[in-house]
Order: sequence, then C-alpha cells, then structure tokens
Amino acid sequence: MAIKRKQGFANAENLKARGVKARRIDEEDLADRLSELPDDVILHIMSSLPMKEAVRTCILSTRWKDLFTSISNIELDGVLRKRALRNRFMEFVDGFLSLRKDISVDRFRLCYGPGIDHRKINEWILHGVRELELIFQSGTLETRHFTDLEFGVFTCKTLLTLRLFNLPSLVLTIPTHCCLPNLKGLHLTFLKFSDDESIRRLLSSCNSLEELLVQSCELSNLNKLSVCHPTLKRLTISGGFIAPSCEVEINTPNLVFFDFGCVYGKETRLSLRNLNSLSEARIYIGFIAMSSNYCNDTDSVFDVMRALSCVQSFHLTGICSEIQAMLQRPSLISEFPNLIFLKMGTCNAGWENMIVRCPCLETLAFELEDVDPVDWRTPKKYPSCLRYHIKAIKIFALKRKNVEFQLVAYLLKKAGVLESLTVEIKSVTKREQTMMSKNICALPKASKKCHILII
Repeated sequence: MAIKRKQGFANAENLKARGVKARRIDEEDLADRLSELPDDVILHIMSSLPMKEAVRTCILSTRWKDLFTSISNIELDGVLRKRALRNRFMEFVDGFLSLRKDISVDRFRLCYGPGIDHRKINEWILHGVRELELIFQSGTLETRHFTDLEFGVFTCKTLLTLRLFNLPSLVLTIPTHCCLPNLKGLHLTFLKFSDDESIRRLLSSCNSLEELLVQSCELSNLNKLSVCHPTLKRLTISGGFIAPSCEVEINTPNLVFFDFGCVYGKETRLSLRNLNSLSEARIYIGFIAMSSNYCNDTDSVFDVMRALSCVQSFHLTGICSEIQAMLQRPSLISEFPNLIFLKMGTCNAGWENMIVRCPCLETLAFELEDVDPVDWRTPKKYPSCLRYHIKAIKIFALKRKNVEFQLVAYLLKKAGVLESLTVEIKSVTKREQTMMSKNICALPKASKKCHILII
C-alpha cells in the first residue's frame, strides 16, 4: 500500500513537471512567432495601442527598442491641469517626433487644452502628417480664437484630412495665406467662424476638397454661408443655427451626397444650384417655423424640392406645417424620376402626393418617432408605384396609435409586388409587442411574396 502511494506521488510530480515544461515550450514558441513577424505587421499592431502601451513595448526586445517611433497612427492626450505635466508632455512629444526623422505620419490625433503651446503644434504637424485631428477642450466657457499666429495647420501641404473639434465655443479665423492644396476631407465641429470671409477663404484654399462636414457649428453671426466648390462630392451641414437674415448658397456641380439639417428662420434664403450629380439627399426642415415672423409660405420648400429632384435616395424628415402645406398642393411638387428610395418623417394626410411624383420608387420608409397622433385619412390617390414598383417598405418607431396601424394595413393591401415589410415596434411592453405583431401578420396582403419582419 505504501509503495503504491509513493508511485502515485511520483506520477503526480512527473505530470506537474511535464505541465511546466509544456507551458515553457508554448511561451517560447509564442515568443518565437512574435519575433518572426515582419516590422510592418508589428507596427500595425502597435498603431492600435494607446501611446503609453506602444512606448512600453521597447522593453520587450532589443529589436523593438526604437520600433515604436515608427508607428503610423499617433494619438496623444494633452489635457492636463498641472503646468509641470503639460511641460513634460510637450517635451515627450518633441523627443518622440525627433526620433522619427523623415518618417511621415498617416494619422495624428491630438486632444489638448489650455497651456499647450500652439507653436509646438505647428512644429509637430511638419512631420508629413496626412490626417490631422485636433480636439480642444477647456474647463471654462471662455471663448478662444484660432488665429494665423497660433496655427500653421492651414498651410500644411501634406494634409489629406483635417478635423477640428472644440468644446466649448472657439472662433476660427482663417489666415489670408491659407493654402491646403491636397486636402480632400474637412470636418468642423463646435466651431464659430469669425466672419463670412473666413469660411470662403478656407474653402477656396482647398482645391482638391471632396468632403465637407460642418456639424453643430455656430453660424448665427454669418450674413452668407456660401459653399461653392467644383470638386466637392459630400456635404453635411447639421446641428447649427443659421440666422434669419443669412443667405445659404450651395453651388456644387459634382456633389453626390447632401445632408442639411440646421435650425433656421423663415426669412433665411436657401439657394441650391448645380446639383445635377446629386445621388442622395437628407433634408431636415422641422424647425423652419422657429422664426417669430413665420408665415405659411411654401415657396422655399418647393425650391428645395426642385433643386433635389434628380436624387436616387431621399430622406425627408422633420416634417412641419410648411411641408404639410406642400403635401396638400400636389401640383407644385416636383417629379423625382430617378428616386428609388424615399424615407419620410410623417404618415399624415397627403403623404401619397409625394410618392405619386416618384414613378420608379422601390423602397418606401416611414420614420414615426416624432409624429403626433392624427386621424387616419384614406389617401385619395392610389400611387401606381405602390402597386407596380415598391418592393420593400420599412416602418420605424411604430407605437400603439391607430393611425399608424391603419397605415400598415393600407400599404399591405395596396402594394402589389411587395417582397418585404419591416416594422420596428417601439415604446410598448413585450405583451403588447406580441399582440401587435400577430395583428400585423394577420392583415390581408396584396402580394403573396411579401415577408413580414417585426423588430
């Protein structure tokens, strides 16, 4: 018995030793596999790490000692309260970039606050930066100014993409010698232009610009917001406030995507020209009645619709009284001969007058998130595209409202070639959702090929 016990202990020790040895072999194999990776693969992995972690890799191997200095994507956080920490941060960045010598930077993202020397930023972006993102964060509500004495970003010839983001308000003054000849993407968020000339000067200096995003910017001090550019392909202006006295001019012959969703007054003049290349438009005009002198005049809406009549995809949301008035005047609605996708933010009376003007429509969507309950009115017209062309219908944010259920019933009854109906049910209990799903699936369908999906 004692001999068997000793043999058991010996076997256990042998198994334990084998396990330790196996783990050592696995670790050695792993180390070998990592060391065998080419530098570009290791650099790609390092580029996805935070800067601190990337720097720490220098202790893993003598081969990796300076490898981190060659990473192509650099992300730095310089929002520091203490002056000593800010000074150490700037010294670190200086030293880090000096080790790179002539290696260019694919992406440079800097989050910084007060106390970071702007002249340092000018020096840092001279290292062949292609994509630059500057995020300024301040703990106060003090309005700060970017001037030509502080920033050299507006004369950087290697930049392909520039993103400027600011919290809180920051006034952007564009230098007279601004020149960004290779810039293709420009994103401006939470900024304020000093005057009309600044934004005009900025855009005219970007000869190769293809994408412009102006998001949540303060535009109330502008008399004219002019975006006239021959190479621009994508334009987004959203989340800001445009003064009633301001004129908005869009003249972009090569534009293919246009997203416009700003708060503006009835007196604001919208001029959309040369949009013949436009493929997709997203228009939100729900706040057009914010002006104190608002009167129900739909001329401006008809002008917008006419300018966008060549699109293939159209998102028309934020429906207000002015667009409701437009839907009640079908003879003035422009025809959309190329439109195959339409998303509307209403199911109120007159919606059918819009799709009557879309003879080739294939997908129809309703966004019911902010729609007020109204009495259902059976459409007076039976759009031919609903019977012969529409293959997919999507209804978002369906709730327990009779008018919405009647809309679904009408569409299923009239859509002759419908292949799919997708309904998103929102703000109801699980039991209510189950009951609504059963009721929708039990509705009569004109198309035998229609599949119903409830989400």
